[in-house]
Amino acid sequence: PLAPAPPAARQRSSPARARRAMAAMRHPLLAACLAAVGAASSLRSAIPLQLAGATCADPPDGLPKYCCQGIVPDPAYAGTCECNPAWTHKECICKAHLHSRPCHHCMVHLPATNRWAKTFSKDELYQNCQDCVGKCKQELDGGDCGQFMGDIFGQKFPATAPGDVICTGDFLKEQLMKKDYPTELKRALYTAPRLRADDDFHQPSDWQVSGVGG
Repeated sequence: PLAPAPPAARQRSSPARARRAMAAMRHPLLAACLAAVGAASSLRSAIPLQLAGATCADPPDGLPKYCCQGIVPDPAYAGTCECNPAWTHKECICKAHLHSRPCHHCMVHLPATNRWAKTFSKDELYQNCQDCVGKCKQELDGGDCGQFMGDIFGQKFPATAPGDVICTGDFLKEQLMKKDYPTELKRALYTAPRLRADDDFHQPSDWQVSGVGG
């Protein structure tokens, strides 16, 4: 077990904890989203990845070596068609291509995009994102790939509501920092902060985003 922090360290951290607590009180929806992200991250790390029609413990002939890290699937390739030989053609198209980033466009509503005027409160923006995800999910469930959307959302967001993860600044930043995340999506979801005389925009994010700047 980790040794308890020395008294001096605990005292130094108290003001920071107090500021976070005050922020959570002012923005209850934000606090709930942050808590959900932490829980979702733990769940994602606890749920093992599985390949359809193959196992890394005894890989079949023809399974690309990059599909596995030892006896477990490689997270970077576990959602690809070539690593799931039991998928049908339609399943491959839906899961690996059409809906590999379900409802990510809803993150445009987040304060962390630096796109929104302060005429919108942060709570209002977070709620707009949640509403967007709810509508998006409903449309996808009723669409051509509807039969696979349960699997897609379950793999992307196990045991938690998609909006509770998608609608957070941490998730937005995680996507923007990925080298393979589409540049057009990065530019739609983030703009670098700008100096404004009247400070009339939410601009909490100052990130070095490839293809966008920061």
